[in-house]
Amino acid sequence: MSDERYKRLIHGICGGIFLIGLAILFYLDIFWPWILALVGIIIIIETIAKH
Repeated sequence: MSDERYKRLIHGICGGIFLIGLAILFYLDIFWPWILALVGIIIIIETIAKH
């Protein structure tokens, strides 16, 4: 798998995880403080996967 294709795959997977996490936060009505944790988790996952 080429490097560019791998980066696009990781980016797509992280986007999907973010949307699922966002839906869960809205469903549980605990949006505000936990959105920051969700964004942090996505950034960590994407950074680890790209390096």
